[in-house]
Amino acid sequence: MEYILQLDPLDDITSMRSRIELVVATAGGPVPVMEATNIGRRRLLLVLPNQNKALRSLVNMKLLERAVQSKAVELGLVTDHPTVRDYAQVVGLKVFGSIRAAKRFGWIKADAPLAMPDQTMPPLFAPPETAEPNPLPLKQTRNKNYKLVIGSGHVGCVQQVAGAFLTALLAIALVFGVMFLWPQATVTIVPVAKALQTDLTVKGDPQADTVDFRTLTFPARVAQVEVSLAGMIDTIEADFGPAAFASGNVTFINRSDNFQTIPYSTSLATSSGEYVEFSTMITAELPGRIGASTTVPVVAKKPGPIGNVTYGQLSRFVNPIYGVAVQIINESNFSGGTLELRKVVVNSDKDRLRDNLIEKMKKEGLKRLEATLGEQEFISADTIQVIPLALTFREFAGDFSDNFSGEMQAVVRGTVVGGYNANRLALAGLEAQVPKGYKLDSKGLNFGAGEVLEAREGIVVFRIVASGLAVPQIDSHVAAQEIVGMSIGEAQQYLTDNYELATVPGVELQPAWLMDSFGRLPFAAVRINVVVKDAVILLKQ
Repeated sequence: MEYILQLDPLDDITSMRSRIELVVATAGGPVPVMEATNIGRRRLLLVLPNQNKALRSLVNMKLLERAVQSKAVELGLVTDHPTVRDYAQVVGLKVFGSIRAAKRFGWIKADAPLAMPDQTMPPLFAPPETAEPNPLPLKQTRNKNYKLVIGSGHVGCVQQVAGAFLTALLAIALVFGVMFLWPQATVTIVPVAKALQTDLTVKGDPQADTVDFRTLTFPARVAQVEVSLAGMIDTIEADFGPAAFASGNVTFINRSDNFQTIPYSTSLATSSGEYVEFSTMITAELPGRIGASTTVPVVAKKPGPIGNVTYGQLSRFVNPIYGVAVQIINESNFSGGTLELRKVVVNSDKDRLRDNLIEKMKKEGLKRLEATLGEQEFISADTIQVIPLALTFREFAGDFSDNFSGEMQAVVRGTVVGGYNANRLALAGLEAQVPKGYKLDSKGLNFGAGEVLEAREGIVVFRIVASGLAVPQIDSHVAAQEIVGMSIGEAQQYLTDNYELATVPGVELQPAWLMDSFGRLPFAAVRINVVVKDAVILLKQ
């Protein structure tokens, strides 16, 4: 079961629980906790409107978590209110900024049904029927005697004056009743919003437990990942070293009457002087008679002058089996082994390769850590630390090589900052700037992280910029009471003087002929409808 439940702005904790019970019952009813793992994933995503204040209490948040826990349902919240997000994390609930984010992270299926508030209204129960009350016993009354009085039919002067006075009084009351109750006025005002902006230097500290509004410090966390990378650098030092390979010819002499074959790349070695190995460059064949000989070219296995052997030094096989039937000798000096200036590995190359690998580790580690971040989280590259675990080299100091390579294993660590915590500090900074009689408009808030000023020992100090709008708090009922009975001009002037408005208030009287003949607002505040439009920002701001 996976459902999305849209809550109503006026829901309290009781109505929330009733809606959840209705959705769970519709989806198949509650399941014992011990059996919940056998029926698949049961998740419910609550979408909390910004106007709803029920879950801004930690007690209510815990009551909600216990209610869904007893039904073996995993609960998630969609909200961007900082306090609600903090309390949800305290009780262990998943929090997302939007339904799309919850689907993108795979917490709930893309086709999960959405239940609107009008579909999950708590059922209404009719009051129990009560028994009809017993009729009261009839009380016997005594008959009264009435006496008919017949007047003379003459109306006196006093009676005539009183009648005229009452008639005039009724006429005046009728006129004033029409003036008070019949007219209706609609007054439209457009208030001016004040643009607010704050620029704070905040600090994310992994050692902090709560948001400190005095020091502008909030909790951060440390994340790490293990990385293994190989690297290579060019060597820069040079020295004279072996370059070309020495070569020459050797003569094979058959010591038996049998046909002999010396394969290609057979290894030969010197028998005097410095030990050097050579390889035959072709296959040698000796006729089957004693003393038969053949000459073949050979080349040294190592470059440099070491292969420039003299006459008679090359006289044995590395594999002694060939030496039983065949004799070997070089009848001339070898040449071609030379020295030349070549790149060589030195000890300082180790430090250069280590620094190169650390820089690669930082980039790769940052990339992997960013892939694990949650919503509204970021990690500063300045906090990345590389802790090497092992470093191996493929070449050694003194080796002639154009490159020096190796491999490093290390732990890459960085400080993760939750943007919602920083936004809470910025929000407090904006609220401190709201003038008296204004309130902060939650729909016009914008937050942006600035440059990192310092990153040391896991602590991140950076700038955060926030902007918003402060809108006037205008009570339409109070404004209507203030302008009752005023002329249209007086009402417009009063509202303009007492409220910061973008334009002259618009006044519309009904019926229309009152505008010309009477020109005043009703004397009853209930007949005046003050419409407060969305606040606007003047161009000069």
